Amino acid sequence: KAVFFKETLTDEYKARQFKIIENAKRLAGNLLDSGYDVLTGGTDNHMVLINVANSRAGLTGVVAQRCLEECGIIVDMNELPYDKKPASVTSGIRLGTPIVTKRGMGVEEMDSISSLTDAVLKEVEIINDNEYRIDKSFKEQMRNKVNDLCNRFVMR
Repeated sequence: KAVFFKETLTDEYKARQFKIIENAKRLAGNLLDSGYDVLTGGTDNHMVLINVANSRAGLTGVVAQRCLEECGIIVDMNELPYDKKPASVTSGIRLGTPIVTKRGMGVEEMDSISSLTDAVLKEVEIINDNEYRIDKSFKEQMRNKVNDLCNRFVMR
């Protein structure tokens, strides 16, 4: 804990906190512009909450989380206010920017991340609340794009 608290006193840490929020705002804006139901119309912190059920018929948080993860994009399914889906399914997902920002990614990379996320969520074939199909070649193509992006920003 002492090491963490010492780090919070550095100018680099303070600057990164502002960058995390800047990246989250860009990510939220891009997803909103792509037609996603971003809760509160944006964000003022490090995370972006999306009601995927309102964004695409039949899409659930668990399907979105799993298909994105298969493509190398890590998000969390997230229960939303007044969610009609059970906690094991949910209507939402949560995207966070602290790790990608710590890697050195900026707003330009948020453009890439939002485009990749959008492509996957549009491509997935929804079977039911918990099941889906995604084309293997598409999945590999997305994984390669995600890996290329991450390889440009090695974790420090």
